[in-house]
Amino acid sequence: MFPIMAGFINVYRPTQPLNGRDVFASPGTPLPPSHLWCYEDEPCEYEPSHWHLLPHSECGGKSQSPINIETRETVSDEHLDAFTYTKFDDKHAIMHITNTGHSVKCVLKEDTVEVSGGGLGYVYSTLQFHFHWGSENSDGSEHKVDSKRYPMEMHIVNKRKDLTLEEALETPNGLAVLGFLIEAKDAHNSNSELETHPTSDIDPWKKLTSYISAIRNISSEVHVTDGISIDDLLGSVNRVEYYRYNGSLTTPSCNEAVVWTVFKESVKVDENLMMMFPTLAGYHNVYRPTQSLHNRIIYTTTSASSAPVPTILSASSAPVPTILLLLACLCAFSYNLHL
Repeated sequence: MFPIMAGFINVYRPTQPLNGRDVFASPGTPLPPSHLWCYEDEPCEYEPSHWHLLPHSECGGKSQSPINIETRETVSDEHLDAFTYTKFDDKHAIMHITNTGHSVKCVLKEDTVEVSGGGLGYVYSTLQFHFHWGSENSDGSEHKVDSKRYPMEMHIVNKRKDLTLEEALETPNGLAVLGFLIEAKDAHNSNSELETHPTSDIDPWKKLTSYISAIRNISSEVHVTDGISIDDLLGSVNRVEYYRYNGSLTTPSCNEAVVWTVFKESVKVDENLMMMFPTLAGYHNVYRPTQSLHNRIIYTTTSASSAPVPTILSASSAPVPTILLLLACLCAFSYNLHL
């Protein structure tokens, strides 16, 4: 009716050149599928050995992750001090959990959780954490320690606070990932340097894994209503002893922008809860094969006896500087000597 009644037609201007401008889309806009990549046990065009062929990929670089950590080849570094964890105890920092098709990812509230210290040199904002696993009958950690692969691995992904995500991905230390190896709570590490201390409370893992049944479909998402903090999930695991090296993201495009921290002590989780990841998510063996170290050096913290206690900052209480605690102890000791 418009052209008939108005009496004229084709009232539109021809499309114009974009000239370098970016076109953005709202989060709800369905986008065309990106290049499909997969892990070794899945049929697709781009398996791990072909990831370097993906557009804009750095997967063929010389500083790739994960790696096998040969503990005898590590170099002690006294600059690897304790971390400061800000709001790792926040039970409402996790916004939602999503099934990415390659992992189960827990997305955090923006500008809430932070990590610093640990020889990083910058303050990093914690973006998300996700998991890698094997199958019901095989292990699936990404990093190995003395050629030993663990059942699962948890990666806490942090971005330098002074950079945008795009800038961080192009900066050698733009990202800092904290890697925690996970195994069954009754496992025994007789052939590894990793220590074994039971996680004090597995209830947070019961809460977390209860959401997996709601995200069985790829790209599905569920909001977290239970109170679960990162501290709850890590329990009493030793966060002072760790390994450090420079590497990459372990998924395409494998940007070599990551300062890696792999903690020596593994987190202990009930085996039945661990099995819910491959069983309910619907895919298995979601880990990248270990990559060549080339000329990189793996550093390690010094002995635990000389390492400082990590600082944990929460919204409800301000930390007491370590030096003040030491001075208080010295004063008390001196006072007792004069009694």
